[in-house]
Amino acid sequence: MKSFYGRLLAGLILALSVSILLSPAAHAAGDAVFKVQKRYLYVQPGQSIYGIVKVLYPNQKKQWPNIIRKIVRTNPRAFINHNPRRIVVGERIRLPNMNIAIKPVKLTSVYKQPEAVGQVIKVRGRAFSISEKNKKHNLKVGSEVYVGDRLYTGKHAFIRLSMIDEAKIDLRCNSEIKIEDYRLLRAGNRSIIRLLKGSLNKITGSIGKMSKDVYKMKTPVATVGVRGTEYALRVLQAYGCDGSVDVNSNGLFVKVKKGAIDIKNKSGKHELTAGNAAHIKSKSDRPEAIDATQGIFEKADEESISYWWWLLGIVLIGVAI
Repeated sequence: MKSFYGRLLAGLILALSVSILLSPAAHAAGDAVFKVQKRYLYVQPGQSIYGIVKVLYPNQKKQWPNIIRKIVRTNPRAFINHNPRRIVVGERIRLPNMNIAIKPVKLTSVYKQPEAVGQVIKVRGRAFSISEKNKKHNLKVGSEVYVGDRLYTGKHAFIRLSMIDEAKIDLRCNSEIKIEDYRLLRAGNRSIIRLLKGSLNKITGSIGKMSKDVYKMKTPVATVGVRGTEYALRVLQAYGCDGSVDVNSNGLFVKVKKGAIDIKNKSGKHELTAGNAAHIKSKSDRPEAIDATQGIFEKADEESISYWWWLLGIVLIGVAI
């Protein structure tokens, strides 16, 4: 019992000694890290250097052996024959400088401005984008586009985008795309765009040429992957950009102008090479070869004249005659 009360008393004395030796300024620091320059401790019965170090340096466990050696070296009179196990009761020992972390300080996160992944280089008609934060921006030459943006073109609109990998995208009338991912990375570049409806023509850039690159043009019917090419897509679009009605508007139409593409849906993975066109009726249907001269893939030309302007010109000529 006597040894138990002795150890208990030694612990209380050590705790009291620590509280006294810490400066008032340190207590006032609150949620901060403070430094005690000098501390002294009188060795009490039942104390060991290992117990003292454990209590006073709880966050420096890996340094405990070095701290003990330094204490023994700094206080030769407190240890018989410089043996850390043979501490002298009643001796005053000087303790090394120490840092006591009371509470980590939280750093305010720095806002990082998103980086543009493309720019509008040509535009005609009404076109706009809606960001991930649901902010609308009218598109004009020089407008930048970002990952997460949805781009929309109106009835007679057209935009041409130049992307960060030098790819070119012509988004035609009554169309909507979403830029899901577009990055240039050492481990593999990424280009993931979703054509929700409408039609586009794309000339691929550097993304898709390396084996590690991820390139996907997603549609509601199938996903297109490329290997350096130029191709055109049209999906779920009932009206042509010249005002005509396409009676076969269901599904996805694809035409490859250069290179080759892979078309993947529930029916499997299919290749389409330059000069060929195909129609995929649904997510489960295989591509069917078609003749691409029926106005399905009209040229995405920002200077093209709509059907109605052409008709008006004929009427004016007839009136003049």
